[in-house]
Order: sequence, then structure tokens, then C-alpha cells
Amino acid sequence: MKNPKVSIKIDTNEFVWDKNEGLFTFDGAPALLFWDSAIELFLKTIEEISGNDVSLTVFEATGFRMGQLVSNYYRDRFDILEIIEQYRDIYRNAGWGNVEIIYFSLEEKKVIIRLKNSWEHRVFQLMDKSQAGVLLPSHWAGVFSGLLKESMWYKTKKSQLMGHNYDEIEITVSSTTPSSNIHKLAREKEQQRICELENKVEERTKQLNSLVKDLSSPVIPVLEGILVIPLIGRFTEERFEELIEKTLHEFSKKQASHLLIDLTGMNQIDEFNIHGLKQLIQAIVLLGGECTLVGVSPSLSIQITKSEINLSHLISFSTLQQGVQYALEQTGFEIVKKK
Repeated sequence: MKNPKVSIKIDTNEFVWDKNEGLFTFDGAPALLFWDSAIELFLKTIEEISGNDVSLTVFEATGFRMGQLVSNYYRDRFDILEIIEQYRDIYRNAGWGNVEIIYFSLEEKKVIIRLKNSWEHRVFQLMDKSQAGVLLPSHWAGVFSGLLKESMWYKTKKSQLMGHNYDEIEITVSSTTPSSNIHKLAREKEQQRICELENKVEERTKQLNSLVKDLSSPVIPVLEGILVIPLIGRFTEERFEELIEKTLHEFSKKQASHLLIDLTGMNQIDEFNIHGLKQLIQAIVLLGGECTLVGVSPSLSIQITKSEINLSHLISFSTLQQGVQYALEQTGFEIVKKK
């Protein structure tokens, strides 16, 4: 019976295929083989779902943590200098491209790495990318963070995608970590979402304000020369200014002589609103018109009486019907019941 396991040793690395179990191991650890095109599809899918900013952060965090995993695996088997000597063979034999560590200093805690024909570069070429990769640089930051037991991060000094002969990565001690990048991204996304919501609220507020202007206090013609304006809710200075402007415009346009101010829709009235009413009345009088208050409830009557603004000279009625009847009489009209 043929041996179900096939093994190949390249330099110090051993690759084993167990055909019965369907397993492949690399230096004793379970591993997988993928085509570059499969990795390209995987990365494209992440970008499509997550967007460019999120996917870059995902790639960096993934690469860094993979690097820590590699350092933990080999750190227990060799010392740091031995591992660094063997990294060229380990990554090359695994199909990750050529790796050259051109500078390493324990004292400075600084590493400079050159990568050529890496799988990330090959995949980025398939994807027509123009910017440098982030997964392998962050991977090496994770590797040396684990080996040196320091928080380290990368800086891409040169890139094959930018026309250089190799990717050159500088790894140094840094406060930047995948976790801090994730938190920063989350804050940026949160702030972006808040800004979007604020813009929507502002837009909606403008729409509602416009709707309020259109619906609140409409100037309604009753009969020739008689207009009614119902007041609803509480008024701000801006709203009173708009009310007076609209009323005067309609009063002049209709060539009216009598304005009925309907307070039926107001549950309470304060000093500010009473002052606004007085301004409106005075403006109508200056145009030669007459104002009558209608819809005055007992509670509103008490509130107006207690205010320091004197409206006692105004004729008022408790119902709109009474006010319309009065205005008709003043303008020379009368309502006759049909026999």
C-alpha cells in the first residue's frame, strides 16, 4: 500500500500532504493553498462590502495579527536571530515572494525589510491597484511586535506599484496599533453618521418650517373686504414678523377693510404674544382697516386683562360667527335667510 502521506523538505521547511485526511501542513501546522485569483476575489469582496477605508483597516488588523501568530509559532523553536536568518527561506518557500531583511537592530528596535514578488503585490497587480499594499507591511509589524515584545508599526518607504524594484518596509516602535486604527475608524464613521443625521435634521427642519409657514395663520377671505386670520400655537419673534408681513400684503392686495383675528386655536397668550397682536392691529389701522378679536375664551380674556398692554379699545367676540356678523354690518352687508 502506498504511503498516504507525501512530504517534501525545502531547506529547513517541511511540507506534508495527508491524502487520507485531506490535510496539508507547513512545518507541522495545518495550512491552505490558494490561487492568487482566489485571494484577489476574497479581497475584492471585502472591499465591495466594506468600502475602501474600512477594508484597509481590516487588512491591516488581519495582517498584524497573522504576523503575531507567526512570531509566536517560531519564537518557541528558535531564538530571534535564528528566526530572522530563516525568514527568507520560510516566506519564499511558502510562496510569499522574496524577503530580505536588510537592517535589524535590537538596540534601536528597528527593522527594514525588502519584499519582491510578494503575493499581495501579485494580487494588487491583478486588481489594477496603484497604491501600496497594507496587509504584508502590517503583517511584518505584527511579526516583530511579537518577537521584540514591543508595539511596532510600519512605514512603506518604497513600492513596486509605484515603480520601484521592491517594496521597502520600515518597522519601528510606535503607539499605532490595529486596535487604535479600528477605534479611530469607528469614531470617524460615527462622526460621519452624526453629520449625515444632522444634515437630515437640518433639511427636515427647513421643510417643516416651510410647511408651518404655509399652514399656520392663513389669511382667509370671507366676503368682499373681510379677511380672517386664525392664530394657532405659540409665536416667536420671527413668526410674528412673518405673520404681520403676510397679513399686510394680503390686506392690501384684497383691498380689505376689516380683519378678524381668530384666537380660537390659542390655549394661552403671554405678554409677548399680546404685544405682537398690538403691532399687527396698529399696522392694519395704518392701512385704514379695522380689527376685531374673535374666539376669545374666558381664560384668554383674563390673561389679556392681566397684561400691561391695553387692548380694551378693541371690539371682541367669543365666536367667529359673531365676529363675521359684526364685520358684515360694518361693511354694509347682511345675511338674509332664504325663504
